[in-house]
Amino acid sequence: MSQTMTIPQHTLDTYNAHYDDQTCRAFSAALAAALGLDEWVTQLELYDERHNRIMNLLIDASMELLGSEYHAGAGQRLGEALGALDGHTSRLVRLAVEHLNHFVTDKRPWEVPEQIAQMATLALAEAARRALERTLDHAALLPGWRGTTAYYWLLASTQLIHSAEIVLREDPDADYLVEKVGKGIEGLDLGLGEIVRDGHPHPAICRFHERLTAQDTEGHHD
Repeated sequence: MSQTMTIPQHTLDTYNAHYDDQTCRAFSAALAAALGLDEWVTQLELYDERHNRIMNLLIDASMELLGSEYHAGAGQRLGEALGALDGHTSRLVRLAVEHLNHFVTDKRPWEVPEQIAQMATLALAEAARRALERTLDHAALLPGWRGTTAYYWLLASTQLIHSAEIVLREDPDADYLVEKVGKGIEGLDLGLGEIVRDGHPHPAICRFHERLTAQDTEGHHD
């Protein structure tokens, strides 16, 4: 947490009243493990830039939940940081949520849980997208129409998850969202095309392919 002079005293008092040392330490220890740090780093409160940055984001996110305008967007930044920790993301999100739930007050009983849910969703979506992107390296080596279909659909999934992240971040760049959604739909259609050409598709698969192809043709005419 930085520049505490900008935070109203009543917000600091509320933070201190709701702060839970046990859940904070649990998150800190799990974060240290995710970063490959020895346990004594957190026990002795030694400085590590990566650990310190994310712990500060947890504090800032807590302040945001209490209504601090100065810390607006902290939950989103925390979600992005946790999402980049790959195999550790799920556990860290659970521990972060447990800690942040202590800052749900009577003043904002509906809005605050939504903010926590947004952080968790963004983090887990980012981790899922990163995992799928690693999967593509293997899927690209699979032979035949089955392998190609799987590759296209996994690729489409990464683009659609990225689209969801853009929406969650309230990114004002509409063209970027259109690009990612378009690539996602294109990947779905390419996968369907592989099945239609080389597989033995269910009639419904053929209809899905026809619909997407027709919509794509109409889009080009527009």
